[in-house]
Amino acid sequence: MKFRILHAVFIFLGGILLSSPGYANKGEGYRCLIRYGDGFLAAGSGGQIDWISVSGEKTKSEKFPGENFNCLLEYNNLVIASGERGTILISSNNGIFRKVESGTVRNINSLTVFNGIIIAGVDQGEIITGDGSGSFKKNHLGLKGNIVSVSARASECFGVTDEGEIIRSLDGSKWEITDFNKVYAGYYKPCYFTAILVTENRIAVTGIRNDGSPVMMFSNKGGVWTERILNYTDDHGIKGYLSDTPNGISYYEQGDEYYIACSKGKLMKLPSCSQCNKLAVFSEEDLEEISIIENKLMIVGGNFFIRGLNLGL
Repeated sequence: MKFRILHAVFIFLGGILLSSPGYANKGEGYRCLIRYGDGFLAAGSGGQIDWISVSGEKTKSEKFPGENFNCLLEYNNLVIASGERGTILISSNNGIFRKVESGTVRNINSLTVFNGIIIAGVDQGEIITGDGSGSFKKNHLGLKGNIVSVSARASECFGVTDEGEIIRSLDGSKWEITDFNKVYAGYYKPCYFTAILVTENRIAVTGIRNDGSPVMMFSNKGGVWTERILNYTDDHGIKGYLSDTPNGISYYEQGDEYYIACSKGKLMKLPSCSQCNKLAVFSEEDLEEISIIENKLMIVGGNFFIRGLNLGL
C-alpha cells in the first residue's frame, strides 16, 4: 500500500522519482540550491557544501565548520556561498574557497547578479554589492524588514522583505521601495514575503499572510500584482488549498510551470491553467529550495533531504 501511495504521488506531479538519499541530523539541513555545471550545488547548516548529480547523488562534499550558508551563486566562473554573520566564501576554477570581506556582520539571505554586479540581500534592510574580486560595498535601505530574497532580469533587479516590502533597482545602486501592504490595504490581507523569482516576462513572489495562510503573487513589471489562488487537486481527486509556508520558487520554461517548495515536505506545481494546480508530499522535512536543469528538477530541505524528479514525462 505504501508503494502504491508514493507511486501515485510521483505520477501526480508528472514526474518520476530519481533518488532519495536521507541525512539524519535533525535540526540541520540544506538551505539553498543552484544549477552548477551538469548538476547542482547545495549548501546549508554546519558549513556543508555538496555537489549533486542530476540523479540526486552526492559527488563531492566540503565543510566549513562554524559557518551556516543561506545562499549560493554561480557567476563568471566563480561560486559564491554566503550566510550567517556576513560570511562570504568565493571559489574560482581551482575549486578552493577563500573568505572575503562582506562589509556586514548581519545574515546574508540571498544572492543574484545584475548588470555584472553581485547583489546580496541582507538582514535589517541592507544590500551589499561587489564584483567578486574584492570587498563588498554596503548600502542600507530604509526598510522595516529583512531582505530575504533578491532576483534579477536584464533590465532590473527586485527584492522582497519579511515585512511585505518590494524593492526595485535599474542600476543596482539606487532602490525604489514599495510597501505592498500599504499600497494594497483593503484589497489583499497583509503579507510577509519569503521568496521572489524574476524572469524576462513575469515576476513571482511568495509569502505568508498575517493569518498564517500562504500567498503567491504575479506581476509583469512590478507595479500591479495579481494573486494566484493556491488551490489544488490531490491524487484522489479531492480539492484543497495549500496551508503551508512556501520557501522556494523555480520556473520550468518548457512546460510554463512554476514549482514552489513548502514546509512539511510539500511541493506544489502551478501550470498556466490556474485550475490545474497539483500538490505532492515528499518528506516530513521542510523543503527549502528547488532548481531545474532541462527536465531535471531537484529539491533540497531539512536534515539534508534531497529528491529528484524528471519533468515533462
